[in-house]
Amino acid sequence: MNDSDDQIEAEDDVERSADAGPDEDDPEAEREGEGEDHPGADETDEDGSDEEHEAAASEAAPARRRSLGPTLFVLGAGLWVVAGALRCSAPKGPTAAIDVDAPEVAVADDEAPGDDDDDDHVAVAPPAPVPAADDVSPIPEEEEDAEDELAPVAPADWAAGAPAPDTVTYTIRRGGSAKNVANLFKIFHHEMTELNPGVDLDAELAPGTSLVVYRRPSDGVSESVGAPSAGSLVGGVPMMSGRGRELKMIPWKSYATAHTVSTLDKILDQWAARGHAQPVLVGNMSARDGGRLEPHSTHQSGRDVDISYIQRLPKGEELNWREMTQDNLDAAETWALLELLRESGTVEMVFIDRAVQKLLYDWAVEKGGKSKGQLKRWMEYPRNGPVTSAFIQHVPGHVDHIHVRFDCPKSQARCISKSR
Repeated sequence: MNDSDDQIEAEDDVERSADAGPDEDDPEAEREGEGEDHPGADETDEDGSDEEHEAAASEAAPARRRSLGPTLFVLGAGLWVVAGALRCSAPKGPTAAIDVDAPEVAVADDEAPGDDDDDDHVAVAPPAPVPAADDVSPIPEEEEDAEDELAPVAPADWAAGAPAPDTVTYTIRRGGSAKNVANLFKIFHHEMTELNPGVDLDAELAPGTSLVVYRRPSDGVSESVGAPSAGSLVGGVPMMSGRGRELKMIPWKSYATAHTVSTLDKILDQWAARGHAQPVLVGNMSARDGGRLEPHSTHQSGRDVDISYIQRLPKGEELNWREMTQDNLDAAETWALLELLRESGTVEMVFIDRAVQKLLYDWAVEKGGKSKGQLKRWMEYPRNGPVTSAFIQHVPGHVDHIHVRFDCPKSQARCISKSR
């Protein structure tokens, strides 16, 4: 079991978060023009008398009888010609297997923005002529065999069975009282007294004093209930301090399930162990009992965590939350962090704004050794979303932080997975 010290500095905690639902553009409705009826009108001359019409009809009858014979002769000759042509035509056989006019199912092109790899939407291309054999380009093997999502990963040895902490402590840096700390974590005062027997709630404590803010209960229950956007948290555990991280949230927003906290602790410890110099900022998680956490629509069930991108900083500049651009994003190190999250085998999905996905995509193709077929399974970009099979999905606003969602352990039956 781990006994970790939480060194969150109350005065320096910065609440930074942005979480919004994806926008969906409604397709434009096409409007058909309404046709106008133009009825024809037959005009007749009504000036003649009945007698004149009868006379004209009687004079025309012999002429019609005289022309009837030649007309019947021509019609008969035409029927013989048609019958002869039908008897000489080739018999009908089976149709050929190749249908030039048949529509083809469009194959998603990784280079074409706007393609949607969602199984529920299959695009059909307009009819096209069949190219000559020499003109057919082979489909690259990596894309021909590409699946829609990354294969499941078993937790790495360093992440498997990460134990939940027995206690979590908070260290006072600039002075304060136990009551102040209780208020920071939204702990009842009588609980703070029980966690720290003999400590006067109102007494001013010296910098460096550590206070217990969490002790694992005897039943050990810590569970995510419901969905991240409509859920709660039972037995919330505050995030611990340690290697490879800086805690940048208000303490009462630092809670999650024991599974999430212990796994994130292992991931960040592994980040430092692999020699990555820049620590990862850890932001908002959940409230102690879950539920609505302003300004987020998610972060309700103890499985969501905001962390920072890895940044390229000028010498002496402070590490803090920043919107990522081509100039300040360290794409190589951020990719290393994303791969570490995936290697843990415990992350369900990651939310990154499409603008930053493009920066990561371009670097991976040009310098990271990843093919477009591989990236198709990693991220939603360059397709229009949502592509729920992708590990990295687009949610607007995630330009200054990465939103990580941990999975539902099998032991937590009330946890609802795959929900935005």
